[in-house]
Amino acid sequence: MLLYIITVSLFILFLPTFIALVLYFVRKGCSLDLKIESYYSKIIDDKLFLSFEVGVINRGIFHSIILNCEADLLPIIPSRKTVYNNSFYYFDTVILKKNKTHKFWIEFELSNKDFQDYKDRFGLALRVWYYDLKPIRTLYKEFSIENIDLNLDFQPGKTGGAKLWSGVDILQIGNVFCLKVPVITHFQGSDYLVSLIERGLELINIRNINCKKLLICIAESLVAIIQGRVRSVYDVYPSFAAKLFNHYFGEDSSLSSPYALELVIRDIGFWRFYFSLFPGILGKIMGFSGWFYIFAGRKAAAVDDAGGTIRPFDKFVVLAPDKPDEFSITLKQRLQKNNNIDIEVFVVDANDLGKVDILGYSDKQYREIVIEALKTNPQGNDDQQTPIVFIPVY
Repeated sequence: MLLYIITVSLFILFLPTFIALVLYFVRKGCSLDLKIESYYSKIIDDKLFLSFEVGVINRGIFHSIILNCEADLLPIIPSRKTVYNNSFYYFDTVILKKNKTHKFWIEFELSNKDFQDYKDRFGLALRVWYYDLKPIRTLYKEFSIENIDLNLDFQPGKTGGAKLWSGVDILQIGNVFCLKVPVITHFQGSDYLVSLIERGLELINIRNINCKKLLICIAESLVAIIQGRVRSVYDVYPSFAAKLFNHYFGEDSSLSSPYALELVIRDIGFWRFYFSLFPGILGKIMGFSGWFYIFAGRKAAAVDDAGGTIRPFDKFVVLAPDKPDEFSITLKQRLQKNNNIDIEVFVVDANDLGKVDILGYSDKQYREIVIEALKTNPQGNDDQQTPIVFIPVY
């Protein structure tokens, strides 16, 4: 009888591990391929300008996180090059869903004489760094470029040439006001956040908005960045546990990433994570979702994988902010000293699917007002650069 109890106990204890091992070998990831869509060229004086439009296709059954791309001319020819996929001549991290294609551009500037010397054996080499359920790996592909027509007009990527927003402004979207802020390029601390909000309050006062209370909603990723709770995926080395148990999670969960899961395990502890798998498994059997996160806590639920946050942190895992309630109360006290209007502060996580999760607050009685106002996700923290929202309460 004792042996039976021990056997059953060990089976139950190691059940998540057994399931994870099966999923590790059964679940398939992404399958990427590269294709040159078009190219353009132009000779100016003795310089040759080449622009390639490249498509990366995901033919797998799981999304791919594409971190970066590098390109070289073959044979190696001295040149200046730029690889980008957005208006800032920067390669943004891309979450490429299955059966989707993403386009990016490569521009070269080289000597026309060098090109003429090698044009009969001219080629392009591409390297793409990406990951899915498995850690970072590289896709390498070479293309032979023949019969380049030097009479084509030079047409760089259509999105090129925008300027980074460097000021502070207020945008009205419906009944809320979004604070457009500069790109945050380092951990500037809460003093910088206070200065941004106070500038936003000045702009609101200029508009003569008379309200009895102002609710200030801050994106949880911005708070986490300010607290320094971010790690580059290049600096995270997933453990065996992270590379195994991430196969439990669907592609809509950041924890399907071995890098995000590794940092969550470090943050909440392995045993809390492991034992949270039991209610997660039970919930799936019964047809319920989210039971894992109930036991693992907000720090597991609010993590953002690479590609989920404003550049230059698009290649970082952003953890949940630390002590968001305490942060909200402290920030309210600092802001209230220099402002006559009543203020409440909320740390929120909103997405384009209409889900609004309040992680921290200075007064919970306004929760429903915040949730309703942010359902359309005016609090964009991507290209919009509006991670702070003001909600007037009249």
